[in-house]
Amino acid sequence: MSDDRVGAGWYETRRRGTLRWWDGTQWTPRIEVRGRETTLAADSASVRRQLVVTETVLVAVLAGAILIALWGSLPVVVVRPVIIASGGALVVMPLMVARQLRLVALPARRAGVQTRR
Repeated sequence: MSDDRVGAGWYETRRRGTLRWWDGTQWTPRIEVRGRETTLAADSASVRRQLVVTETVLVAVLAGAILIALWGSLPVVVVRPVIIASGGALVVMPLMVARQLRLVALPARRAGVQTRR
């Protein structure tokens, strides 16, 4: 009878540039993001902080574009794309970040390694 189990080591996740530690029997919370070792919780917290900063900047850009449009200092044709792009980014960005956080927890499919925790 052959043993199909895979040895302990770093294996790719479904998020590009991220590896997760397989201890030979189960997935651990240890991950490596672009060569820097961390944990799932720490990575999640870091990504969420970056999201807050990004959304704060987008809100400022959106508010500025709306104020410029209301004061009429620039033509609406110039300001409208900025309003649409920053408003759309405010909606889409959290969805993309949530997807990336889910992908880091999911290891890439590999024979002999569980894909679910």
